[in-house]
Amino acid sequence: MEDIREFFDDLGGDSYALAVYFGCLVFLIVSILGFWLLPWSWIVALASVLITFVIYRHHSIKRAQPGLQTGRRWVAPYKPGDPIPDTRKLPAVYFLYVLGSGGHTTEMIETIKHKFQGQANQHRRYIVTTGDNDSINRIIRLESKIKDAFPDERRGTIDSFSIPRARKVHQPLLTAPFTCLATAVHAVNALTREPEARPRRLYGTEFKYPHVIVTNGPATGFIVCLVGHVLKMLYLVPQNRLKMVYIESWARTRTLSLTGKLFLWTGIADLFCVQHRELAERTPGSLYVGQVTARLVPPG
Repeated sequence: MEDIREFFDDLGGDSYALAVYFGCLVFLIVSILGFWLLPWSWIVALASVLITFVIYRHHSIKRAQPGLQTGRRWVAPYKPGDPIPDTRKLPAVYFLYVLGSGGHTTEMIETIKHKFQGQANQHRRYIVTTGDNDSINRIIRLESKIKDAFPDERRGTIDSFSIPRARKVHQPLLTAPFTCLATAVHAVNALTREPEARPRRLYGTEFKYPHVIVTNGPATGFIVCLVGHVLKMLYLVPQNRLKMVYIESWARTRTLSLTGKLFLWTGIADLFCVQHRELAERTPGSLYVGQVTARLVPPG
């Protein structure tokens, strides 16, 4: 278990995040100077171009998302023993899981365990919030079980990133934008840094960006996905990467959580999944997938 624990050691000073912070500060200063020096006609023109670009790119990415029927052949209500897509022959399979602590982590662990298949071409990256040792320990136990089940290269590779929590419990809403900004800056690093276990000299750019982001909330998961959406809007990440899957909590049977409402309102999730049929009927655009976070019954 010790070799697995090493994957979850603190990464120490995040120079990448500091560089992004510095870049944001420079951009802010330049923007203030520009608004101070440029005439209002130029400011209005530039703002109009920027708003038009953002709207165009947002809807371009949304149009590329699969419809409720097209492209979702493997997304259906879960039943034990159902087949799963065979991705072993693909050059790379790269998942990023956002662990939201507490019950969110519990549900995510069960989601990963459902239909898990060992394959050498798979990399799993876990995002945990700073100080969430419970989630780290749960992932260590999960990866230990995966290692026992697949002692060879089929267990794939793993790593983790620690990012600040978007909003702490009982945190005033007035200060939430600042903590969300810190989360977003660190999320850029987690979404773009290539896994050390998959060096480019051996794998090329196959593992440069995650293929799929899986989250079930809370706010940290939304911020991570929003950052991924912005990266694609700015053409910094290919449109066929960072596909986003949001799974509403099992506890939500009739109404959506705040995070779920944000995902539904923005439309940034490629798949918006709910675990109760009644909630699916109440939520246009959602996909009923059954209770994918229900605890698995041990064999025997």
